[in-house]
Amino acid sequence: MIAVATSMMLPDAIAAARSSPADVSSHTKRVRIACPDARPPAYQAVVACARAEMLDGFVTGYYYRGGVPRWLGRVAPSSVARLDGFLRRRREPGIPPGKVQSCPSFDLALAVERRLGARRPAARHALARWRTRHFDRQLARDLTRHRPDAALIFSDVGSEFALPACREHGVTPILSMVHGDVREERLVLEREAETAPDFFPIYLGDGPIDRRELDWLHERRLLDIAAADRILVPSEHIAGELERHGTPRERIAVIPYAADVRRFVPDPAKRHGDSCTFLFAGGITQRKGIKYVLEAWRRIRRPEWRLQLLGALPADPGPLRPYLDDVELLGRLPHAQVPARMAAADVFVFPSLFEGSAVVTYEALACGLPSIVTAEAGSVVRDGREGLVVPARDIESLAAAMERLGCDPSRREHLAKAARARAEDFDWPRYHAAVLAAIETAVRS
Repeated sequence: MIAVATSMMLPDAIAAARSSPADVSSHTKRVRIACPDARPPAYQAVVACARAEMLDGFVTGYYYRGGVPRWLGRVAPSSVARLDGFLRRRREPGIPPGKVQSCPSFDLALAVERRLGARRPAARHALARWRTRHFDRQLARDLTRHRPDAALIFSDVGSEFALPACREHGVTPILSMVHGDVREERLVLEREAETAPDFFPIYLGDGPIDRRELDWLHERRLLDIAAADRILVPSEHIAGELERHGTPRERIAVIPYAADVRRFVPDPAKRHGDSCTFLFAGGITQRKGIKYVLEAWRRIRRPEWRLQLLGALPADPGPLRPYLDDVELLGRLPHAQVPARMAAADVFVFPSLFEGSAVVTYEALACGLPSIVTAEAGSVVRDGREGLVVPARDIESLAAAMERLGCDPSRREHLAKAARARAEDFDWPRYHAAVLAAIETAVRS
């Protein structure tokens, strides 16, 4: 009941923040944000604080400032074009470059880890711990030197040094959780190992499942939860899990993510008929529920229906192989091609087992796709209004939901309009306002 009430109050808080952003910046002038990777919620939080003149600095991994050498473009133009497209994801026009403190060693270490794979687990473990703790130490030194009013730290990278430094120097510590509650993930891992042992090796795709390393990461995340004054979570599902494990509700702010509703738009030429294309997009892993999608598809497939998988297969598809002849593999597409491909589908299917709040679910809504999701996906889809919400791991319910929408073109058309409207309610400006309001609340408290 508390979770529902807080969710209902969120639009009022957003409206207040949107109407008076100057009031927020007048109380909190200096916020430092830390996230080593290029996840959109982190970049957009930085944009929000920059526009409100609150940004004291952004501590991150590699950040692209532009300027590929001209001579390189003449020597290898096609390679430069691909590289430039990749690097542009590490850049956001709304972030002032002078406020960015880059730590590229984090990305370099991560690249080496991926090359090591499962061949040298001890070296990979040592490198993973080094890069995480190195970033944590650098962030702690940065906070000690600058002493902002608040620090907004994204998961995992402030647990050991930075969050304690906040306490020591009177900096308000705010955590943005980009994942679900780790105690829930432990249960997910146990259940999947028992009930889906064939698919368990690709729980993380190509990433090896190492319980010792996961336990280490989980312990850091529990330290994050204990140390933060305010915890920003992207879904009511995560808020409920935290509260169930003893985190007071007043320390939690539910701030859903968003999609770029200018890039992700419906296909104006689409006509809903007897044919139906179901789309699964994201990591083709068991954590995203891929086994359950494929099993459900086997039960309901028809000649005029298609199931598309958008994303890269694991290097060793393993248990996926018997299913691949029945689906259309789209692979990993260039970022610029994803909106059109997504908009061409009819129904989005994403029965994830464990998420923070998958941005792809917002993008699907923005493309006008009725969506079949689980509560664990962290989506803002409401059952029966923009799509259908099914229990995780329930193949029967998932198959029934897919068949229900596949057989009802008029309902798909109705849900498609509602999906687009829902996405427009959850745009990045709304996220900006909610983040600013949460920071203000944390500092005042």
